[in-house]
Amino acid sequence: MAYARAVIAVLVLLAAGIAEAAGPCEQERELSGLAVAPQKGILAVSSVDPDSPAARSGVQAGDAVVQVNAMVPRTCAEYGRAVRDARREHKALLLLVRRADAEMPLVVGADAWGPAPTPTAQAAAPGARAPSAPPPPPPPLPPEVPVSIESVRGDLGRLVPGESLPSYRRDVVHARRAIETLAARSTASPAAVEELRAVARYFEGAEVAWDALEAERERQRRPRRLPLPDGATAPYFEDSAPAALIDEFPFLRATVAREPSGGSIVESAGLWRPLQARALLWERGRDALDRLSARGS
Repeated sequence: MAYARAVIAVLVLLAAGIAEAAGPCEQERELSGLAVAPQKGILAVSSVDPDSPAARSGVQAGDAVVQVNAMVPRTCAEYGRAVRDARREHKALLLLVRRADAEMPLVVGADAWGPAPTPTAQAAAPGARAPSAPPPPPPPLPPEVPVSIESVRGDLGRLVPGESLPSYRRDVVHARRAIETLAARSTASPAAVEELRAVARYFEGAEVAWDALEAERERQRRPRRLPLPDGATAPYFEDSAPAALIDEFPFLRATVAREPSGGSIVESAGLWRPLQARALLWERGRDALDRLSARGS
């Protein structure tokens, strides 16, 4: 019995070590200026970028994250889901943090995500789920940063395969900000900007799939040295980023193993294959970028 308890204690410590070794959670950091990290069973603010929305809201390194909007995050995946949903719905990030012995409510305003998306007049069919809008465009880069169509194509071309999810997120946001910079400076035609935005959407979608992979890895407590199998599935619900992604890109329906089903009391999760989805989105993104480059757009 004592031996079994010792083994359990070692496994718990090992799992905690794996979680903390995963590094900081940097979902949308380039926009919010906020990064958190697992620390002794909680999430704590690991860094706050100077002159960022998070810094202006009063968040400080070392703050323990108690709640993010309606989420009480315990893992990077849960924190990332809360932040991603806030950006997708263009709403403020309501943080409850613990500092010393006091809990403090802080607000990172919705303007961190850039301008609000323009509402569409298209109505969903009766009984159908209304399509989710893509995330709002991020703000342009500072005036002193040089941007051209060629540099944006280069930024997009360097996204695949990506070294890690946090660095991939930063690179995707930078590429999107560069596209919005072309639009704001009128250094590219509206048609060229729209084409670049369409290419970038594939790579943004791949981020959602990658995020689902990391969430599944955390759920399984699977070390990073052990890759998930190619056919690995992950759960998703009707009102989720994966569901919105599958609606936006119908070719991703090939990755769905089981559709989610709603109920009056309990919703049953669906299953999809995010590794396959990420590969398909990267492939479509590369093909679209190659076509633009061949035309010189």
